[in-house]
Amino acid sequence: MVWTPQQFGAFLDAAESDRLYAIFHLMGTRGLRRGEAVGQDWHEIDLDAGLITPAKEIVVAGWDPYESEPRTDGSTNTIALDSTIISELRNHKTRQEKEHVEWDEAWQDTGKVVTKEDGSWLRPGTVSEAFRRILATTDPPPITLRVLRHVAATLTHGGGGDTRAVKETCSTPPSR
Repeated sequence: MVWTPQQFGAFLDAAESDRLYAIFHLMGTRGLRRGEAVGQDWHEIDLDAGLITPAKEIVVAGWDPYESEPRTDGSTNTIALDSTIISELRNHKTRQEKEHVEWDEAWQDTGKVVTKEDGSWLRPGTVSEAFRRILATTDPPPITLRVLRHVAATLTHGGGGDTRAVKETCSTPPSR
């Protein structure tokens, strides 16, 4: 099952106050995988030009997270961002800058878009936990966070995007 645009909208409405809102929005509209979202560096996003290049991902082996290259060559394609996502990422960055001030010298400057409040890496599972917690408060049918990226394909196709763009943005490669 893949959500309709209305169901995705209902989820986003419920997620709006969550500090990971911008990432859920990005994953559901541009098809980033969970590891790519938490591995995204700010220097790989040009908010003025409206472009993002997923160049790293965070994966977990056992309990230890590490940075890796994205799963496929297509994962590193530069993706256009719409004005809504740009605005949400700007808001997210402002919130992160406030957290930096609050944590002062204890702030860990990882350069990541998605971090814990202290700037350190966010474990990919934390995004899944937040997704499930928010989803439990909404009406849309339950899906997994992994399926959220397929919502991007539905939205792209429904908005008139061509099949090739949908495939390049949102395809799921074979498991590693």
